[in-house]
Amino acid sequence: MDARPSAPERSRPRKSERDLKAERAAALARRQAAAVGAVHGIDHLVCACGTERYGIPLAAVAQVLPMRPSTPMPGAVPALLGLIALSGRIVGVLGLARALGRPEPPDAELGAGHLVVLRAAQAQPVALAVDRVLGIAVAPGPSAAGATAEADPAGLGNAAASGYAPASARDGRPDFVVVDLPRLLRRVLP
Repeated sequence: MDARPSAPERSRPRKSERDLKAERAAALARRQAAAVGAVHGIDHLVCACGTERYGIPLAAVAQVLPMRPSTPMPGAVPALLGLIALSGRIVGVLGLARALGRPEPPDAELGAGHLVVLRAAQAQPVALAVDRVLGIAVAPGPSAAGATAEADPAGLGNAAASGYAPASARDGRPDFVVVDLPRLLRRVLP
């Protein structure tokens, strides 16, 4: 066997090591930019309420706790399941399914599920009661909200479920509905 390069290989100019490194760096930068662009969005805590999945912006979540008994409030809005004491504060517990006007599963066990405690953006501390917390998923940015203020100016109806985040083929997570927390809380809190 002859170890000499063929004629086409000899006629091709060799790139310097510096040029090769620059090309590789540019290719890696393009690949990283594509990967970052693919996952760009807002993190959501995905929760199940019955057979439906809802995403709550992760920035609005303070903590997740196992469900605990709550004290009912006579005359309260139907979405308010009751009150709990948490770290020396009285926290209102809202049923997420009820607050969204969705049916509650008939086989829901008392005391089963999770409480999603929200950050103190409102005067009254609030926790959302959900059947199960499934995990964290990324949804597209503000454009995922879908519903605009003009679509539901009075904040009535089901506009608090403000958008739809399709499943990502990469991580295999199912679709979920994005919840507009300020609109939801305006509807159920005084």
